[in-house]
Amino acid sequence: MGLLGVMNLLAVAYIFALTVSAAVRRSQRREAPVSEDLSFLVLVPAHDEEAVISDTLESLLAMNYPASHFSVVVVADNCSDRTAAIAAGSGAEVMERDSGGAEGKGRAIAWALSRIRENGLPDAVVIVDADCVASPNLLGAMAGAFGSGSRAVQTDYVVANLADSPAAALRFAGFALMNTVRPMGKDRLGLSAGLFGTGMGFRRELLEEHPWEAFSLAEDIEYHLELVAAGERVDFLEDAEVRSAMPTSGREGLSQDQRWEGGRQQLARGWVPRLVAQGAGHRDPVRLNAALELLVPPQSLLLAGSLLTLICAIPLRATTAVRLGVLAIGTQVAYVLGTLRIVGAPASVYRSLVHAPFLVVRKVLIYVRLARDGQPATWERTERTPAEANR
Repeated sequence: MGLLGVMNLLAVAYIFALTVSAAVRRSQRREAPVSEDLSFLVLVPAHDEEAVISDTLESLLAMNYPASHFSVVVVADNCSDRTAAIAAGSGAEVMERDSGGAEGKGRAIAWALSRIRENGLPDAVVIVDADCVASPNLLGAMAGAFGSGSRAVQTDYVVANLADSPAAALRFAGFALMNTVRPMGKDRLGLSAGLFGTGMGFRRELLEEHPWEAFSLAEDIEYHLELVAAGERVDFLEDAEVRSAMPTSGREGLSQDQRWEGGRQQLARGWVPRLVAQGAGHRDPVRLNAALELLVPPQSLLLAGSLLTLICAIPLRATTAVRLGVLAIGTQVAYVLGTLRIVGAPASVYRSLVHAPFLVVRKVLIYVRLARDGQPATWERTERTPAEANR
């Protein structure tokens, strides 16, 4: 129990340190000057997204950036609905892909980029999911970062429908922890912020040097690891964002969670030894941190581990283990509350935390299922009801 308590405390201390870094250094941030000379391609991979893609394209086509300097291309990937027709009617360019079995977002991105590259890529490529709404300053913020020397950037990724249910509010909290404050803290420390699959941008030179070849279930994490291994880092843009509606119940988000967690597990086995060796050999904290990130359990498992430590240690009167468990839980609570304060979360998100125990049980069951059945073999679209459309 002592070893479990120590490991949990170290993991919680690490993520809490990132929160402190994000909070302390936020006032020291300097905004990069916006350049409107860069040309952009906004790539929207879409698989049967007829219910939500209109809102996505409306936000992209209305961005505060010269219309002559960007284009929006929808990759209708193995669609069986009206996604392509709606996209064309909205004014976007459409590329229709019928792979005959080679499915997945990563393959759709690679397919589209390889064909667009034949006619020459613009200065930068931005990838936005078909169920996301982009902030008007998305391209302007990226142009400023690229003009200041960034080669890969990731914007904030926020849950849009947090008021729809306690489950959606908990998702908002989870996204704030993983997709806002944690990458913010890493960015402040000179580490790589990571990629979240949407709201990410790349300079043309980077894509030419490192073509997209990430085809796993967690293609965004995989491509980030490939970039880090090559000596690159991703900068975080907290002033621009993409928003997406999330499932309003745990049952609806089950396949999504299994895909995320299964994809991370699969990548960790192959990448952690490699990045640790490279990081140690080059004395590179960016590579070492990327490996560490793959080993840090999700919040639910950290809390479950701390509770298990206490449950086992108290009857045995193992004082040290009890103290480790209490300290880990207290630090984790401070991490969560500190994060919600930094992002200005509304009261409904704080209230949703009472449902966190159910989330812990659900996450543990997901890991049990992954251990029993293995990782999902194919990508599955997360179903959302019409009421969950972006707003």
